[in-house]
Amino acid sequence: MKVRAETVTTIDLGYEQLFVFDGGPGARVRVLYGATWLTEEGQPGDAVVGPGSELALHGGRALAEGLAPTRLQIVEARPASAARNAGRWLRRAAGSLRQRLGRLQLGIAPVQPNA
Repeated sequence: MKVRAETVTTIDLGYEQLFVFDGGPGARVRVLYGATWLTEEGQPGDAVVGPGSELALHGGRALAEGLAPTRLQIVEARPASAARNAGRWLRRAAGSLRQRLGRLQLGIAPVQPNA
């Protein structure tokens, strides 16, 4: 089973506020409320994206302008292998931490009498 990992970045734009970003392969822009004008480097047309709408990007640098107070999300897909590698790393780190914690001597050390 392939698990699709996504990174979601939420951006708030004011009226006529600009935001420039790089949209990776498979990235999408989702408008939660408000509206944004969106143009992407190397693409012939621009788009106006309204509330509740989503637009797929082509992987280039993009510019979003708030046409009203707007909240948008940039959703970027990460390859499943990156998520799998991160899971492996976390499991190894947790095992290493358990080993180190097991080696710790917890409690008060016994007092040695003066000879």
